[in-house]
Amino acid sequence: MAIKQSASSKDSSPFARRSFIKDGGLIIAGGAIAGGISSQTSAHADDHLEADAKPIRIGFLGCGRRAKELANSALGLSGFNLQVAVLADRFGSQTQSMYRMLKGRHAALIADDCIRANGQDCQRQLLAADVDVVYLATPPVGRADAIAKLVDAGKHLFIEKPLSGDLADIVALNPVAQRARQRSLTVHVGFQRRYDRRFIQSIEQLRQGLIGDPVFAKAYCNGGPLRKRSPQSGDAIEDYRVKNWNHFLAEGGDFLVEQHVAGLDLIHHALGKMPLAAQGQGGWSEVRAAMEGPQTEVFDHQTVEYDFGDVTLLSQCRRVARGWNALGESIHGTKGTLDLSNGQAFDREGNLIWKTDCPANPKACTDSQQRAFFTSIRDGLAENQIESAAQSTLIAILGQQATLTKRRVRLDKMLSQAITELAQA
Repeated sequence: MAIKQSASSKDSSPFARRSFIKDGGLIIAGGAIAGGISSQTSAHADDHLEADAKPIRIGFLGCGRRAKELANSALGLSGFNLQVAVLADRFGSQTQSMYRMLKGRHAALIADDCIRANGQDCQRQLLAADVDVVYLATPPVGRADAIAKLVDAGKHLFIEKPLSGDLADIVALNPVAQRARQRSLTVHVGFQRRYDRRFIQSIEQLRQGLIGDPVFAKAYCNGGPLRKRSPQSGDAIEDYRVKNWNHFLAEGGDFLVEQHVAGLDLIHHALGKMPLAAQGQGGWSEVRAAMEGPQTEVFDHQTVEYDFGDVTLLSQCRRVARGWNALGESIHGTKGTLDLSNGQAFDREGNLIWKTDCPANPKACTDSQQRAFFTSIRDGLAENQIESAAQSTLIAILGQQATLTKRRVRLDKMLSQAITELAQA
């Protein structure tokens, strides 16, 4: 039996919105996936630009590698009048590096009064500035607090994934999502693979019942080692941890939460529901443990089995050298297998029964999402992806908790405990 669709809404996917936990008015909806995917498919045809249109003023909070990628994509779009008005980062070297890059590639799109802010006060300077849109590309630590402040300041937001590496932060973002909706703000999250035409076509085949009922899924994110930590030199310990955030749980979550969440998001979208529980294991490779000892806080390999009730998901993520670098997601059904990453389907005997006509183009996914983002702002569509992104982040955190505790962790109990602790704080 194929998965059934229902009517879509501004801030949800075609899946019916279901709440899986309610406590004291807190509702985190299960199944509200990927607001904005449908709008991006037609955005290319709407490429007009009014000559006297007021520019959309943009600020960046966080000016590292990802911010530069997003800026290049957004400022390269046609049909929008964009202007960079603020660059803000804790570290001045990052702000200056991004400013030089923009001057070299998009000089005409930088405001004459462009603010370059750095230090721990840079967020306050951005909040006080005249900007319509903020790109939030800081490390995960403190991201949820910044989201709340920016929403309350009435800014449209593009937030890099994940929303946070902390469970309490994700629970606390529920009322923030409601406030963003009340203010008619567009909030997108950096799950750009939702906008991959290969993936979209694959989901269409799944909905039509090509492989029958889903019974099993796989999500692999196995790659090379993390970059080495920089020397501590004269940095304060807090600055050192932020600079090396992907080595520390409090600053970055871990690889499962910070990176593999993108693949889990696709499985979440495909299945249209949340898992009930997870169990798994993780640790450090012998070579890395011998080299780094207890200094690193994040596992370099994790395997998690998620229980979705009628579907089991096997998740793997790993960051070690000279390993099997498997990347991708697939859904296995009663009639065959659907390779979401490559846009192919096979029957039970392994024969190819469908293949997408779209070439692989990772940059096109980012460009498509950026076009959908600014189309939503320009046309007043108020697409809000906080809830769907929170759900995918919760799936990652559930897996993380399972590997850290070495126990089977139930999602409802994990959330109930987080809600109780938040109420008592």
